[in-house]
Amino acid sequence: MYIQMGNQKKIIGEAIRGYNREEIIIGTKVGLEFENGINNSGLSRKRLYAQLRGSLERLNTEYIDIYQIHRWDYSTDIEETLSTLSQFVKEGKVRYIGATSIYAFQIQRLWDLAIYKGYEKLVYYSPRYNLAYREEERETIPLCRELNIAIAPYSPLARGFLTGKYKRNQTPNTVRYLTDKYLPTGYFRPEDFDVVENLEEIAKQKGVKPVVLALAWLFNKPYITTVLLGATKPEHLDDAVQALEIKLTEEEMKLLEKPYKPHELMGPTKSPLAP
Repeated sequence: MYIQMGNQKKIIGEAIRGYNREEIIIGTKVGLEFENGINNSGLSRKRLYAQLRGSLERLNTEYIDIYQIHRWDYSTDIEETLSTLSQFVKEGKVRYIGATSIYAFQIQRLWDLAIYKGYEKLVYYSPRYNLAYREEERETIPLCRELNIAIAPYSPLARGFLTGKYKRNQTPNTVRYLTDKYLPTGYFRPEDFDVVENLEEIAKQKGVKPVVLALAWLFNKPYITTVLLGATKPEHLDDAVQALEIKLTEEEMKLLEKPYKPHELMGPTKSPLAP
């Protein structure tokens, strides 16, 4: 389970009471900005300690299994961040560390720093990755595979785009993917409907829903550990379970991927020093 907001953490904290904590895997992330103020964003030592303390209290647990930094903090020395995360592991408050939405060279920087300074290594990385956005295949995924870092994509259905519920030429005020404030400009383009329509056709041939096939494509990637599914209804979990049971041939995987056209890189925060 991956929880972002305070109230949801409290719900999880109540839900796990009475259960064997060792049988539960809890992951959460730090780095999101919740309020204005210099100490309410970023990955400084002060912020990391404050955020971890709050997460532990809300989740009603003594430790977090996977604690992830969310995006890169260009205003904080990365050694300050990594040394603090490593201290959390030593204190028993965190079991493993991970990251979401950073560049491949930043993953390598964290890895090299861990090697040379004896800090904790990343064991987990969560990229934006789905049939309609596959830029992580260029550098980040190969690097994670080489370093044996688990890969758990978020947005596996592209915020609903791959469900097939959106059609070409819909007006912006009726289409979530054109108005969603959490989607960067240009996330989906007209040519991305080639991917969706191809997905729908193959799903029809196999007798499953497009959403199930889109998830199955990820599950059939040998390097995908799990996916972060934003389930809001019981049937969303049913779709995911069904997708786990679908085995795709190499030819079917290639057919699903064929219409894809490269995107600009999205997800990681661009450095203020970049040209």
